[in-house]
Amino acid sequence: MVRKSVFLMVYMVLALGSANSLACAGHLYLDPDKMGFFGGAVARMAGLAPPAPIFELEHVEMAKAVVGEESEIVVEFARPFFSKDVRLTVNSTENIKVFDEDFPLEERAGKVRIRYEALGSGFETMRFTVSGQHKGATVREFGRIYISADDKVDEQDGALQVSGR
Repeated sequence: MVRKSVFLMVYMVLALGSANSLACAGHLYLDPDKMGFFGGAVARMAGLAPPAPIFELEHVEMAKAVVGEESEIVVEFARPFFSKDVRLTVNSTENIKVFDEDFPLEERAGKVRIRYEALGSGFETMRFTVSGQHKGATVREFGRIYISADDKVDEQDGALQVSGR
């Protein structure tokens, strides 16, 4: 009897529950920047919004690359005044070769140019980890860029046309 009631309850939750209520916590959070000053503050205090990041990173969400050619991504960063020993570490999947993987962030704000080369075609990922000391605690924050790598297309292929008779 207990088994049937648990099964029925799980079935009802899955059948009647909305997609948002079953999503992971990252999708459930509200965007406090779109709620105004007071609404955003209330959402953060109630725990409905994620805390603001300590180390800010701005970069593209997705980049395109050509296999065998060197490319670069520009990442803008900002860190608080009382932070120290801040580093940006870059990891990637096996078909992306990153030339420099470790960047010390000594200035309070700036840009980092990450040079990379796509070794194979497909969708790959480049992950960032920013770690450092802030107010006596070690803080780690993460970022990700998706890279779509394609083989180089000959310029003559675009000039060829097929006519039907």
